Amino acid sequence: MDDAKIALPKFLKLLTDNGVSVKSAMTVAGKIYKTYNTPNHLRALEDISLVRAGVDDKDTRKLVLAALRKAGYSSSGRTPRKRPADTDPVPGPSSDALAATTPARKRKRKEAVNDLLPSTAPDDAAQYGSLDFAEVLDAAAIVGHRTTVNRAPLMTAWAAVVAERLGFAKEEALSIASAFTEMNAITKGVSLGIYAKGKEKGLDAASGGAQPYVDLMGRRVALYRTQSGQWRALSRSGPTASDAAVAYEPSAAFAYISRAFRHTAPFVVGALRLLAASFPPAELNTKGYTLYADFRPAVTGWGERSEVSCDRILALRKAAEKEVKEAKKEKLATKEIGEQELKADMVETEDAVHAGVQGAAVPVKYEERPDPRAASVDALEAQQ
Repeated sequence: MDDAKIALPKFLKLLTDNGVSVKSAMTVAGKIYKTYNTPNHLRALEDISLVRAGVDDKDTRKLVLAALRKAGYSSSGRTPRKRPADTDPVPGPSSDALAATTPARKRKRKEAVNDLLPSTAPDDAAQYGSLDFAEVLDAAAIVGHRTTVNRAPLMTAWAAVVAERLGFAKEEALSIASAFTEMNAITKGVSLGIYAKGKEKGLDAASGGAQPYVDLMGRRVALYRTQSGQWRALSRSGPTASDAAVAYEPSAAFAYISRAFRHTAPFVVGALRLLAASFPPAELNTKGYTLYADFRPAVTGWGERSEVSCDRILALRKAAEKEVKEAKKEKLATKEIGEQELKADMVETEDAVHAGVQGAAVPVKYEERPDPRAASVDALEAQQ
């Protein structure tokens, strides 16, 4: 049984049930699942193994190893070292003498904090820099680019672009996008039976409550202000009010998108930016998820990868819809003109035959029709 392969859904559940976020669990699984997918392999997993597999974030590695220990996959051959306090007493000064010579430490007074909010640095936005994807915004240069990814990083990138279109700063948008993606991943996981029913409860902020939130493509993402005045997304680790809050850092979302798309990130994010810019903000927020469903990778299973085409993303632009209508109108106009010219030639030939004069100049006789280029698109479509 220790050599039996653990199913991927169970592998993800093992991590998420023991403190690893859904997004981190999916990222880690993508790097280690093929190699470490049995109980014996998981017991042998160490920090250096995660580093070699490409899990660069130190905190993520700690969470994963802690989750495995909680799940009973800790190494059995390791013996805990005895702390100095647990060793046998040795000859030396008495405790009374120590108490007399050692100055008593004053306990630092703990400031009042809200345990339900994450602790943050005074200005955590300063360390992120520009978070620039070096986006290509020339549609002609974007055409033809494609990449193969799973859906989560694409959803994160799209949600960030939409949030920016709604007026949020880049750092704020990346944080909100990260929360949006995880909320949808949990909801999908519950529907597939990967997560227990009820895990999705409490993900959306309560409408009309005291908690600030943004309504992004149908999800109410809870927000809080940093000391620098910027918004960050906030999500609880569980459905009850006592569960600890989780803050979503912009740098993590930026790194996640950059790793997933690699050299194609400037083109994919650029295409998403052009698509978002073609819609008014309110309309984009309403149609955003439907648009995403039209260009996301076509996959059949959880976490699978498939192709994303920049051409498909660009074709969904509102301006592109207008271009299609104009092209259709021009095509119909050309068709009408061609029909008129053909009819004229037929009438001219027929009259020439009846007149019995080969090559004589015969007046063109056909009923003139209005220039179809002056007609409306609706009228042209009605003629089809």
